[in-house]
Amino acid sequence: MALQRRGFIKKACLGGLCLCGFGQVLGAQDTVAPENSMHREWIWQLLNGMEKETDPSTVHRLLKEAAKADYKRLNMDRVLAPYAGDPDGFCSFLEQEWGWKISFDREKEIILADENKPSCVCPLLKDAERLFPVLCYCSEGFAELMFSAVFKCPVRASVVSSIQRGDSHCVYKIETGKTTV
Repeated sequence: MALQRRGFIKKACLGGLCLCGFGQVLGAQDTVAPENSMHREWIWQLLNGMEKETDPSTVHRLLKEAAKADYKRLNMDRVLAPYAGDPDGFCSFLEQEWGWKISFDREKEIILADENKPSCVCPLLKDAERLFPVLCYCSEGFAELMFSAVFKCPVRASVVSSIQRGDSHCVYKIETGKTTV
């Protein structure tokens, strides 16, 4: 009897019929509309709480760290491997394959990367009716992970403009630290 119940629960979760969130852990597709999904609402409430109750530097650090989840999910190490040590090649890839607009100051090793999209590409915010500007720190972390792999050294990324902050595009500034003042 217990085995049958366990099998039923697993099938329900994998089929997306369970709203507790374990279906996602088990690999189920999100069959519930994003604005109604429990896990997305939970994340939004957490973000609101973090923004209101936590000091900004801690929120910034935590959300940048959270970027590792999406980076890993997208298998970015494999995607970026051909561009390790080749920032020009990676910038061309971003322009040709992702439609980004790139400005690269090679002397200072500063890149302005414009996603060139009219909406936020964050998978957590797809179809969101609310803005979550604090989540842009995660995008900074993702950009740092990508460009660090390409430059083969730590980089610093900062959001210059963001749809979540009311701008028309998301633009990142990437600096290798070789900038001279």
